[in-house]
Amino acid sequence: MKKLLLSGIIAFGLTASIQAQEYTTPGDGTVWTLEKLAEAGTYGVEKYSDPLANTIGPAYVFHGELTIADGDVFSLDARSTLRMGDGARININGEAVLNENQYLSTSDPQSVITRHEETDEPYGIVVNSEKAVLAANLIVEYAGLRFSSNDVTIEDCTFRYHNAKSASYAVAFGTTNSTCKVVDCTFEECQRAAIGSGANIPVNLTVENCQFVKNGTANMNTPQLNLTVGEQVTIRGCEIQGDPEHTMVGGLVVANMVGIKGDINTLIEDNNIYDNRYGVALYVTQNAIVRNNTIKDNNNEVNPMNGGSGINIYDPYYSQNTTITGNWIEGNLWGITVVGGNDINIGKTDDPTADDYNPGQNTFLNNGFDGNVYDLYNNSTNTVYAQGNIWKTATAQTQEAIEDCIFHMNDDASLGEVIFMPFAEDTGIAALHETEASEDVFTLDGMRIENLSNAPRGIVVVKTNGQVKKLLSR
Repeated sequence: MKKLLLSGIIAFGLTASIQAQEYTTPGDGTVWTLEKLAEAGTYGVEKYSDPLANTIGPAYVFHGELTIADGDVFSLDARSTLRMGDGARININGEAVLNENQYLSTSDPQSVITRHEETDEPYGIVVNSEKAVLAANLIVEYAGLRFSSNDVTIEDCTFRYHNAKSASYAVAFGTTNSTCKVVDCTFEECQRAAIGSGANIPVNLTVENCQFVKNGTANMNTPQLNLTVGEQVTIRGCEIQGDPEHTMVGGLVVANMVGIKGDINTLIEDNNIYDNRYGVALYVTQNAIVRNNTIKDNNNEVNPMNGGSGINIYDPYYSQNTTITGNWIEGNLWGITVVGGNDINIGKTDDPTADDYNPGQNTFLNNGFDGNVYDLYNNSTNTVYAQGNIWKTATAQTQEAIEDCIFHMNDDASLGEVIFMPFAEDTGIAALHETEASEDVFTLDGMRIENLSNAPRGIVVVKTNGQVKKLLSR
């Protein structure tokens, strides 16, 4: 087993280092809680007596490396605080329950995993379990969670100040084709990425209604979400807020960098992504849909030649198929950049009955730098369709004025063409209020909108007697 070093100690005027103690439970079916481990007195877990440590429940301190053997269960005590020393690590090879508070409402106090001393850099918790894992109502500070499990759900948790000792991600998934969910969680000021897996580990991942705030404090070349493709990767309803001082940190990447094969699908919808080095990047082979997102002011890159796109399609193998619809794309160095790709559909309105019909309805506004407008840059040899979109940057809603917002064959004969006519009228929310009483308004997902002032940004569908009458942009 790997040896971990604690900080040096002073003895008789000499500095010496000691090896971290290693502990392993017997694997006899015992359910181990922090309280039971402390009572046993042989596993390095001690009750922490400082009354200021946790005013809700008990506190414990742990130094060393503890393995919960296969056959045993680790159940994190409700409302508890686990203070981990430098390099401290808990490996769970049996069943994991993180934590008992999962059965309480989200308003109840959360259990906490944190460092012991300000100078400590704990590793965190590693779960190697064949059984499903639920982590709920938990705060994790200065440490990480790693999962090598087939089924992981993380709900109502907060991860902050991850020290990048356990992995490059505060939450790391490590089992190929595992099914994982992260819902209603917050990730704040982690040194590197908030969520990720190895480049060769496809994960079926859903991330919903989460907040990502200024992660990447080490300011390394990494996004806040650094994801590998899977059979289905869905990022929905999240806020991804960057920091202008983190000039190397992007928003969201879904990548296929090692040639993963099979049915690979990505869905990015209803997110608010802003103030990052770049917004969304999709790398190499996948079938992606990017819709109804607000992607704004992702312009922290100091050299526009190295980044700053609202949406970046990078696929030198020309194998990616991506549909982009209903997004608000504003204030980025580049609106959308297309480098390669197979079928990149940013709006295709000629035949509403066609399988590749896309109403477009992306809104472009003030994407560019140094006085130049780059709402859409086709840096591939393919023809890219971008019909039905709203070009607010254009000085007039004419073909000639919109042409000035796009870089393609007309600017460089070696590039492919962008087909951007016809464009869409900028109807906005006012047009929604002009709908008649007999008309119903729906999102593209089929959700009926009762309060028009709360209509989501993007495309809405107006129906009369169940039949589509028109599409309007929000």
